[in-house]
Amino acid sequence: MPFTPLHMGPGILIKALLQGSFSLMVFGWAQIVMDVQPLFVLITGDGHMHGFSHTYVGATLLAIFSALSGKYMSELGLKILRI
Repeated sequence: MPFTPLHMGPGILIKALLQGSFSLMVFGWAQIVMDVQPLFVLITGDGHMHGFSHTYVGATLLAIFSALSGKYMSELGLKILRI
């Protein structure tokens, strides 16, 4: 099921439970990164909706990428929004 708003409900619940040890911004970034491939398929019609990015290997690689880049992307987003 593409697109981040549908995934944020469980993320908000986890944030409420774990508070300071869970970043909702990084979680949201991970959802965006995961949904790039299905978005490409929807736009072009090429490939499988749930291709490599939705396999264990692909999701693990995307999780590592999201964990390493999420803090910096969050800071950039807040800077752009002037928050």
